[in-house]
Amino acid sequence: MTSASTPRVSVVIPTFNRADVIIKTLDSVLNQTYRNIEVFVVDDASTDLTPEVMATVADPRVTFVQLPVNTGGTRPRNEGIERAQGEFIALLDSDDEWLPEKLEKQLAYMNRQGGKNRACMTAKYNKRPEGQYVRRNKSPKHYSGIMEFLLLGNDFQTSTLLLDANIAKAALFDPELRKHQDWDFALRLEEHNATFLYYDEPLTIYDDSDGAGRISSDGKREKSLAWLENIKSRVPAYIWYGFYAKIIADSYLLSSGQKGKGIKIYLSLFLSGKIKAKHFFHMMNERVRKLALIMFKKLAPGK
Repeated sequence: MTSASTPRVSVVIPTFNRADVIIKTLDSVLNQTYRNIEVFVVDDASTDLTPEVMATVADPRVTFVQLPVNTGGTRPRNEGIERAQGEFIALLDSDDEWLPEKLEKQLAYMNRQGGKNRACMTAKYNKRPEGQYVRRNKSPKHYSGIMEFLLLGNDFQTSTLLLDANIAKAALFDPELRKHQDWDFALRLEEHNATFLYYDEPLTIYDDSDGAGRISSDGKREKSLAWLENIKSRVPAYIWYGFYAKIIADSYLLSSGQKGKGIKIYLSLFLSGKIKAKHFFHMMNERVRKLALIMFKKLAPGK
């Protein structure tokens, strides 16, 4: 438990070259209705004016940490988590924002649920150029584990998370990963016996401005394959093959001229029994909707 002089919630904001938006993000934390917080803004050796901008912040609750060399985004979250003194840890990416009552409502929900080793997600607003929409999950209780939860279209976005500090410090992020850090963190939490909670109110604004094309535009399947290899012995085979399809086949489905290759991967894994039938049909339904949305945007007037 925290003492009267120790902040109850430690907020960790990793950042890199976000001088233009970091104050907006930070203000959404400092303006929370729940005030008993400390904030670590951990800079991954930015080359823009981030240090100068952060030097203007006078709030004593904020600590600015500059890493000496760039780590590609793998170190800042762990740096903040390890420094945290609070009973709870909240994560926020430096281009996202919280609604003013985010921490107050999420803490109250977690207190009502009780228990320990909790990792609490919330719904969120996805912000895109065409506007905002609410992104909701189903309850993790409906799934065999966190990886099935993620496989079947649910979200684990770190900017919504509030965790018991002990489970966050035990799990940490894999410092070697360059892709799928959020999914991997969810698995690491599960491996440390986390209890996953979901509060169905949108309390975070997530910058998803390039979300529709993120998989196809990345073009670096080797990073995804490295993560898949990393988890191969840690999850059931049907879950592993499901993620292989979700990541690798989707990268072809969302690429011009290669959709047939993606469909072939899905069908091969389904017909060989490597993907469960209920998972296959759920994933196909999700992908049809995604492709239809992309086509609609391409055909919309003014595009």
